[in-house]
Amino acid sequence: MRECIDAGWLFHEGGADGAEQPSLDDSGWEQVDLPQDWTIGKPHSEELSWMNGFLPRGVGWYRKHLRVGEPLEGRRVFMEFEGVFRNSTLWVNGQMVGTHPWGYTGSVYDLTSFLRTRENLLAMRVDGTEAEGWWYEGCGIYRHVWVISTNDLHVDVWGTFITTPEVSERQARVNVRTTVRNDGPDESACDLVTHLVDAKGRRVAELQSYTVVSPRASLDVVQETVIPNPHLWSPDTPYLYQARTEVMVKGVPVDSYNTMFGLRWFEFTPDSGFFLNGKHLQLRGMNVHHDFGGLGVALPDRAHEKTVQVAKAMGCNLLRSAHNDPAPPLAEACDRLGLLLWAETRYLAEPEYAVPPLRALIRRNRNHPSIICWSLADSSGENDPAKREWLRHLNRVAHEEDSTRPTAFACEANGDANALGFALVTDIMGYNGGGMGIDDRDHELFPDRKMLISEFAAGQGARGIYEEIAGSEVRWATAGDGRKIKLAGQYCSSYDLCLANEREWQHIAERPWLAGGLVWAGIDYYGETTGWPIVTSQFGVLDVCRFPTDAYYYFLQEWTEEPMVHIFPHWTWPGREGEAIHVWCYSNCEVVELFLNGVSLGAQPCLPHTHLAWQVPYQPGALRAEAINRGEVVCVKEVRTAGPPAKLTLAADHDVLASDGCDLSFVTIGVHDALGVMVPTASLEIAVQVSGPGKLLGLHAGDPGDHESPRNGRRRSFSGLLLAIVQSGRERGQIVVRASADDLAGGQLVLQSR
Repeated sequence: MRECIDAGWLFHEGGADGAEQPSLDDSGWEQVDLPQDWTIGKPHSEELSWMNGFLPRGVGWYRKHLRVGEPLEGRRVFMEFEGVFRNSTLWVNGQMVGTHPWGYTGSVYDLTSFLRTRENLLAMRVDGTEAEGWWYEGCGIYRHVWVISTNDLHVDVWGTFITTPEVSERQARVNVRTTVRNDGPDESACDLVTHLVDAKGRRVAELQSYTVVSPRASLDVVQETVIPNPHLWSPDTPYLYQARTEVMVKGVPVDSYNTMFGLRWFEFTPDSGFFLNGKHLQLRGMNVHHDFGGLGVALPDRAHEKTVQVAKAMGCNLLRSAHNDPAPPLAEACDRLGLLLWAETRYLAEPEYAVPPLRALIRRNRNHPSIICWSLADSSGENDPAKREWLRHLNRVAHEEDSTRPTAFACEANGDANALGFALVTDIMGYNGGGMGIDDRDHELFPDRKMLISEFAAGQGARGIYEEIAGSEVRWATAGDGRKIKLAGQYCSSYDLCLANEREWQHIAERPWLAGGLVWAGIDYYGETTGWPIVTSQFGVLDVCRFPTDAYYYFLQEWTEEPMVHIFPHWTWPGREGEAIHVWCYSNCEVVELFLNGVSLGAQPCLPHTHLAWQVPYQPGALRAEAINRGEVVCVKEVRTAGPPAKLTLAADHDVLASDGCDLSFVTIGVHDALGVMVPTASLEIAVQVSGPGKLLGLHAGDPGDHESPRNGRRRSFSGLLLAIVQSGRERGQIVVRASADDLAGGQLVLQSR
């Protein structure tokens, strides 16, 4: 039995003497549900690190009263933490169970010898004072927590590994390796029965093996079968099978374990890129950190699903969990919705520190069909021979754990990775910084090297901002990866963000021997800022709310086939009448014609990898782009001059929520004029209220310089938009979301909780 115990924890920020002891009075502690990031609502301070978004770090304590209702004899009880940042120590009933110093990998504790029947006290100290990366990392138990109850004889935690030694459209040979563990004092004989079922629940194979497991030991049982005419997994057809495993003793099931898996094959080549199921696939990806506007790093499952959905809508087929072990719900969403995943460890260090989290990364994630590589480093090596040896050791461990996937390495440009041998270790070489020039040289020097661009662009721009706005004196800093960063507290221009993406994607697209590339960054994130008072990075093609910037439409032009056209900037420039405005356009059609107030400004043929441009003297009214294929207008985009803000509108990404206390609806609040035109410069304080069986979980507008807490129910819009994240309760009924602002007509939206 596996049960999520996210609800009903107690939290205390700071130190607390005796907090691990059951006798401590915790009646004054804050009641919280997990996941939690306790620092995201704290005040920003100029005295704190720009890399952490000027937010604090710290220490906190969690306690939970856990009732065990059944006798423990012959049973084992485990506790799994999917992610705690960081350096956590667990006590049960006042006794220390163990510690976990890493902030991104999962941890599993055997609680059996510490538990009592009926009431138990769990206590965890979390110390997030030290950073692991150079971005905002949050603090707290920020992923799910599970209690796992088993028989003494059971499938080990993360104990299945399903591989496909041979796969084709005609048949798939499926190998199931199951680790059966016997924690009892006596030898145990059992039958291991595995049923393979398809997406409709129909059995496609049954496997049975008899085995005997020694006391206090584990044993790997290997089973194999062939599935004829398999459904192949791909981003377009993310078909999943399930292995249902039972441990049977004298015909009675004593343990069960379910594993989702997919059937596919792939390869990287040095001259033609990447192939999936025998077909060439240009890898079109994005790098993402693990935070979300309004939530920090404590993401419910639906937020991970939202990230995958917006990536796919942009034309992505690959996500990189930069630079850490992906959250299990993110990997599950990639499997279910169809997005390849580059899974990465955070830890390039001495083997005694770096190997345990690498093994945990692989064992927890190895059955995900979406994962196509294990990334072992994001580093240049810095001409350091010790790091090369660390990488070699991790490479051996990764192949030992999983020989079916290649290893990868994302190389910065601030060291000579070839001369050091750093670039000669892993199966795949990733180039950060767009690979500009270096990849050409290396393709000639190392023609057998399999290559892709692990980070390209790194342009900066804020949604709706078209001229840089400085906020402080210029100074320079060095990021954790060696880059020199300008810190002037500036809002960056969307034009600059677009140009960086155009230049570096063109470089990739024109080199067929590159497997593809991943944009830095797909989504904006807290930290790694441009200096006070800016608190997010502005690297994102989407902002922290997942609202698209103009650069998003460049990738629609490059990566999608549905006819589209996008023009920018907005067309509300009071006081600039007659002044020439740079109008840019993205379209995947043949020709675009631009009109101002019904008068044609000329048609231009669309060109690959770049934008169209017009110089247009500003006049209030309507700027309209018509995209043409074969002489016919196939899509239109119009931007109109907005009047003063008059009303608020609300729109939800989905309006029916599961009444499970976890589901989310992402509600976009727009500021519009009296005629319904969005006001693209509106920055107004908006109050949001939620009534019924739900709650407001967070607010954010994507403003890189906004310091308001996402939890206080009020926030300023940015470039005309605000995001409200609404979470369902555990009762059915109507959830009413209301938005209001001074002197504006308010808006209301009704969601259903079922």
